[in-house]
Amino acid sequence: MSTVNALRAFGRNDLAGIRRDSMLRVLVFAPLVYAGIVRFALPPLTAVLDERYGFDLVPYHPLILSQFLMLGPAAILGALAGLMLLDEKDTGTLHALRVTPVPLSTFAAYRIATLILVCTLFVVLSLALSGYVPAAQLPGAALAGLCSGLTAALVAVLMALVADNKVEGLAVVRAVGMIVFGLPVLPWFVPGGWELLFGVLPSYWPAKIFWVVAGGGTLWPWLLAGLAVNGLALALLMRAFSRRNT
Repeated sequence: MSTVNALRAFGRNDLAGIRRDSMLRVLVFAPLVYAGIVRFALPPLTAVLDERYGFDLVPYHPLILSQFLMLGPAAILGALAGLMLLDEKDTGTLHALRVTPVPLSTFAAYRIATLILVCTLFVVLSLALSGYVPAAQLPGAALAGLCSGLTAALVAVLMALVADNKVEGLAVVRAVGMIVFGLPVLPWFVPGGWELLFGVLPSYWPAKIFWVVAGGGTLWPWLLAGLAVNGLALALLMRAFSRRNT
């Protein structure tokens, strides 16, 4: 089997799995639901807080957008990919690859590349639909989305590495959601360079890159650091995953 045919077979199998599982179908469209919530709920919330309490929410819009539309898709799509990996473990697909001409590394590269691409597209689409990101900022936001895609891949591989089934996988998602996707809110409120202490969290970097883009700052140092941290963490997890499944 050629690599191209193998990739086509992987894609057909993924689409079939999503069609069969109602939970997976819901997860696919959840990031767009986040975009709808931001677009239609954030303006009245901003107005109410200003009129009733004199609180200006506008300066915090980048923080809200980063949580819902940058880290949200990473969490959801990462969980989706992780559940699919766990399903493939349960059905013996990963073990079956051992006796085929297609190495596990090809399958892993396909899954990660697809996840990164889809997550980046969802991030850009969600930000565009939100109405809060000018067109001039979308290229920078797309780069932040690329880093978010790497974070999504981390979530997927971590789920497949730690959990043995879908039930355990959902428990892992809850823990990861609390630690990895909740803590990046805190650096927004940390003064000066102290926020860099949160740089050990891979999910800090997509949010930070978006904040820099929204603030008109210099993007590249943050982007390179984010890609490096997420890429290194992903490489280490992939190495452990390959050892466990070979």
